Amino acid sequence: MQNNRIESLYVSSREAGAGSMVLALGLMEILRRHYGRIALFRPLTFHHKTDSDIATLRERYGLNQAPETTRGVDLDEAERILAEEGLEILLERVLERYEALHESYDFVLCMGTRLDGLNRQVGMDLNIEMAKNLSAPVAGIFSMLDEEPEALEEGARLWSQAIRKQGAEIFLLCANHCDPRLHESCQKEDLCAKLFDFPFFCLPRSRALEYRTIVDIMENLPVEWLAGDEGRKENDIHHFRLGTMELAGLLETLRPHEFVVTSSDRVDLVSGVLLASQNPEMPPSGGIMLCGRRPGPALKKLLHGLREVPTPILYIEEAEHEFIPRALEIKPSIRSGNRRKIDHALRLFSENVDVRRLEERLDTMGSDVITPTMFRLRLFERARSDLKTILLPEIEDDRILRAADALLRRGVVQILLVGSREEIGRRAKRLGIDLSGAKIVEWEDTQLRERFARLYYELRKEKGVSYDMAMDRISGNKTLFSTMLLYDGQADGMVSGAIHSTRDTISPALQIIKTREGDPIASSCFFMCLPTKVLVYADCAINLDPTAEELAVIALQTVETSEKFGIDPRVAMLSYSTGNSGIGIDVEKVRKATQIVQERRPDLPVAGPIQYDAAIDPGVAKIKMPDNPVAGHATVFIFPDLDTGNIAYKAVQRSSGAVAVGPVMQGLRKPVNDLSRGCTVDDIIDTVTITAIQAQEKAR
Repeated sequence: MQNNRIESLYVSSREAGAGSMVLALGLMEILRRHYGRIALFRPLTFHHKTDSDIATLRERYGLNQAPETTRGVDLDEAERILAEEGLEILLERVLERYEALHESYDFVLCMGTRLDGLNRQVGMDLNIEMAKNLSAPVAGIFSMLDEEPEALEEGARLWSQAIRKQGAEIFLLCANHCDPRLHESCQKEDLCAKLFDFPFFCLPRSRALEYRTIVDIMENLPVEWLAGDEGRKENDIHHFRLGTMELAGLLETLRPHEFVVTSSDRVDLVSGVLLASQNPEMPPSGGIMLCGRRPGPALKKLLHGLREVPTPILYIEEAEHEFIPRALEIKPSIRSGNRRKIDHALRLFSENVDVRRLEERLDTMGSDVITPTMFRLRLFERARSDLKTILLPEIEDDRILRAADALLRRGVVQILLVGSREEIGRRAKRLGIDLSGAKIVEWEDTQLRERFARLYYELRKEKGVSYDMAMDRISGNKTLFSTMLLYDGQADGMVSGAIHSTRDTISPALQIIKTREGDPIASSCFFMCLPTKVLVYADCAINLDPTAEELAVIALQTVETSEKFGIDPRVAMLSYSTGNSGIGIDVEKVRKATQIVQERRPDLPVAGPIQYDAAIDPGVAKIKMPDNPVAGHATVFIFPDLDTGNIAYKAVQRSSGAVAVGPVMQGLRKPVNDLSRGCTVDDIIDTVTITAIQAQEKAR
């Protein structure tokens, strides 16, 4: 369901040094007027470095957020996760930290990190992928420094297309470091309105923001502070001067805020620059960097006697010609101690950005993006909120045991395994997993078999089942035995099917657990997790050729499931024709089912009969079913029979890369869910988690 108001933004730059902090400062000025509690978050961090951007924003705006909560995943750890576990696990780790933060704040401003190496590894812009998964529209900035004017439109268009191609939304884009001619042209011709459907602004080049400071040098290179006024660490460095000439020549050509880089044995140059810094007729000094061997006794004595001299003096072990290129590679920063830069950045933003338009956009630009990672993480959070016990009978399968281990580690559910305690322990040891937190019911437990045989006999005697038959079935069918465990209240739900057929899993459930009162049939649905949304397909696993009445029941059961899992149901009753364009038995069945759904839920948006393309594509919907609120925007898709449903979900899954979670059983008194025999460990984890949430709903 779409939010009415943005709750997060993701500040990202196309290249290093583009000006992300100018954008972040400007946005914070807007956000603090509209939101009470604002948090900062860096999804990917350098844990060995101080995050000066986050520190500056925290101090500038008086945020009392604990520093550790601003950090996502360390880049080294992110690289390991990508190599060993994959992108989805990395996104999940970041999203877990983000969601924990978001619970306590009204708005989260996310700061991107330049990740060229990792981007190549995953074949996409990882910052944009993060933004999409955090449901945070992108506030992007790119540099026009030394670029020709014609590169502006092309650069903005290509980047915006790339962002949208990855499925993220755009809040605004800024071109920074524009030369005066380009900036004037941009403002005069209003490129924002002419070229793009999102706010686009040009920021003029600002020399004041391009100067490095001594703090920049100190935080990026192994330098040592020797002497000077520490309050001048924020001094701007306008130029670097290699001090190899005679003192007289240096003094004659010294420029304002010049940083003199010289050998540590040039006591004459150090003395001369220090004296010049005391002369009001000489240019103000930027500081001195001593290079090479550690300063000798003469220079140490000089510095000791000039403690009150404010000029900063630093030392680095490497040679002068090595230091200057490294210093020039450092990108200038904006830090909390440099009020001049902060004020200049804010003025740059306010004078060149339509603040009112951005304020309106905050209130009107909602986001309905739901990625597979977001969907899964929300499932985990819901399951953790009220732990349920889920029964897993197929301990013979390593996938089941690995999934049980992962679920226990995540604290998502309590696990009940059915089998020999000795065998489970042996297999767990061989797999290198920990199942000590799982409950175990011995499959060979004679007392339980006798108890369940009596219960089964009472339930099925009218169907011609004798006690001896009941005992044979309980003793010879672990799935039936496990279903009796569920019936007996020793678990809240069950998941099976990794090594058994759907019939093996579902038949005992229909016999013992049975459907809810008022539900003539059970059905199933799949959550189809596409890159930016989750759709629900039904029925794709149970009912072969439902009648119109049964099809309506399937639709209503699926709507209930969708609502429970936070998906706003807009129902498409699918057919090979749309509206009144077709006739025939199959179309009439769907038409009648649609009428039944509308009668039972008049509040529900439902369209049918409708073809799939008209249900999913707004462009096609305008032609085939104009003005229908469901057409083009459906979230729940009801297929007319099992053939089309099963074929469709597998076709979408295999051809689009969608994550299909399910089948999820609907209409039973207690949740029992079936697995595909080709399921992965992640499939099992998802199905168990959904089963736990269904059990929570049953308890309510």
